[in-house]
Amino acid sequence: MTRALRTYLPAALFIAACIVIPFFAEPVTFFKTYISGMDIVSYVTYVLLLIVAVVLMPLTVMPLIPLAASILGPFMTAILSILGWTLGAMIAFLISRHLGRPVLKKFISLQKLDDLLEIFPDRTRFLFVVILRLTLPVDIVSYALGLTKSLGFIEYSLATFLGVIWFSFAFAYLGEALLTGNMPLLIELGGASLVIFLIGWYLLRQSRNNS
Repeated sequence: MTRALRTYLPAALFIAACIVIPFFAEPVTFFKTYISGMDIVSYVTYVLLLIVAVVLMPLTVMPLIPLAASILGPFMTAILSILGWTLGAMIAFLISRHLGRPVLKKFISLQKLDDLLEIFPDRTRFLFVVILRLTLPVDIVSYALGLTKSLGFIEYSLATFLGVIWFSFAFAYLGEALLTGNMPLLIELGGASLVIFLIGWYLLRQSRNNS
């Protein structure tokens, strides 16, 4: 799978899910009724799905975000997304840091890891990790960062937590906006997210050119 496909496929699936879900109003209503009174179970299940999706990279939960937003509410979906993506990224980092390349090569393309490592500064620090979280998928980046020697786990975890906040809320509320046809919210959030992504991408390229 090419880098471009890995980058844009989740977003395409997210949009496709937002388009399709309104045609299945009855199943969505059923799930809302079914999980009524099962909040903790629902929350834990969603977080676990995000963790698994990060650790097992071929998976993506992007199509589930609008569904979760319609069932759990966008605010709770955003909070749980922050938790799930952060925990998944922490686990991937620790796997990479402590098991290393011999184990990673069994289920990850080392060439992709090396391509990512080439764009990292010699001393990968807090702000750079935040920028990565605003521009690249959480999964393989987490494994690549685990191979760097200058980045501590606490620093990495906090930067990851801060870096995933914006798009956790953006995806949750964009999903609700698409499902409900709230065009003002869709335009505002979509425009702001695009600006943040482009700024992050520019800073990432500058960092690569200066490294």
